[in-house]
Amino acid sequence: MILGILAACLLALFASSATDQASAFAKKTPSPTPKATRVRTRQPKTTREPKKTATPEPAATPEPVGADDASDADDAEISPVSPGAMTSQILVFNPDPSGAATVQIDIYNAGGTVAYTTTETVNADGAKLITLPGSLGANFQGSAVISSDKNVQALGVAANSNKSARDAYEGTSAPATNLSLPFARHLAANTQNSILAVHNTTASSANVTITFYNPDGSQANQQNATLAAHQPLYLNTNTLFPSGTFIGSVDVTATQNVVAALQSLYYKDTAALRALAPSEQGSTVFLNFVERKLSGSGVPLNWSEIFVRNSGASATDVTLNLYNVTGALVGSQTATAVPVNGMAQFMLNDAAFASVGNNYVGWAKVTTTGETVGVAALDVISKGKRLTGVNGLANGQVASRYVCGDAARTTSMNSRLSILNTEARNAKVQIRLYDPTTGAKLVQTKIKLTPNAVKTVKLSDAAFAAAGTNFQGMAIVQAKGTTPPKIVVTANNPYGSSKLSGTTGYACGVIQ
Repeated sequence: MILGILAACLLALFASSATDQASAFAKKTPSPTPKATRVRTRQPKTTREPKKTATPEPAATPEPVGADDASDADDAEISPVSPGAMTSQILVFNPDPSGAATVQIDIYNAGGTVAYTTTETVNADGAKLITLPGSLGANFQGSAVISSDKNVQALGVAANSNKSARDAYEGTSAPATNLSLPFARHLAANTQNSILAVHNTTASSANVTITFYNPDGSQANQQNATLAAHQPLYLNTNTLFPSGTFIGSVDVTATQNVVAALQSLYYKDTAALRALAPSEQGSTVFLNFVERKLSGSGVPLNWSEIFVRNSGASATDVTLNLYNVTGALVGSQTATAVPVNGMAQFMLNDAAFASVGNNYVGWAKVTTTGETVGVAALDVISKGKRLTGVNGLANGQVASRYVCGDAARTTSMNSRLSILNTEARNAKVQIRLYDPTTGAKLVQTKIKLTPNAVKTVKLSDAAFAAAGTNFQGMAIVQAKGTTPPKIVVTANNPYGSSKLSGTTGYACGVIQ
């Protein structure tokens, strides 16, 4: 598994066969381009487990992720601020029930040389947080390769010193010679910029081309580099777009397998997104949490920003279908003839989405007229005090079993798991929490999802009380049955304190 590192923060991640864990192991965006046309519609031996204790079904919690203050509506608009120095950690978790995993983590510096290595043991169903040593220096940039004898997964997580900015992104075990980032932007230097990391995963030199595309499919900037074995490359939009702004997508091509990730700054928080391989994109893509919340006076408080990149061979229509938590279609918009390498944008704080109401929470499905697209979504919370980012999950990637490696139930932070039933039949979903050290099962409970419904499950609910108030570990979410329905699972970790406002969000990993 590979992670890339952003200035003392990991940004791109890779594994072969990371969230700050201190508490738990506005200006309007430019209008959509192309313009959206509004359409009114409505495995073997397992670790010994303690005796299971029956727990009640958690209540559905359809309210938006993030605890925004009611006073936000009256607050002054937020001015963007630089998060300052950010520090990364790597969270490794082992959903392989066959036994403990021996995990080797190699940290590569900017030249592609190993700067630090460590070997750790992670029990079956356990998790371990790896902190980077101070010997790497305050301005270290590099990448990480995680190797194990088990099917481990990993998250790279970063935070600034006061926890006002945090982000998380998923590692990957599938590097490729062609990758896409559906979203990148540069609105202001240092405060609303993006940083891209690309990592050569091989032992051979790689020629890499990174192309930034405007929404109309035209080229905005192109960078070429030759990367030595295991060498990372960092690009900052401060340098690429020194005198202007940019909103668009990124395409990465290479002569060897690479991975890539992007960190985006917005107002006060940051979001990180992993680049997608062609196999991770499709003509139908799910986003299991979207929202639009405005105050009584019409001030946007929480909203989703959705970016769809055409990675296909021809222009395509892109339709965003919005559903409520019960699975009813409540709105639809179509961007017509999105060009190759172009992008459609859907900003739910815009008046074009007024038909879904001012307190909308639900999920979205993106479809095309045949071409493959990559989808990314930002959730802007409390006018931008908090920010999360996730990639949409293509229909071909949807599964019935997931692992959420960074699950927390503490006095300061409680995870929220958003679970979408993608099928037109009921789904019985089991949620289990595991002790990070021993791998012992602490909690097991079930929820029922009606057809095409989504629920946000809070780990603060009484159903998870057996985990205590100092839990940080792994959660497994699984649809049950002989032929279980396909679901989509993501996680958010908001702080309960407004003084610790940074929020992480990530896609839970598929378990085959």
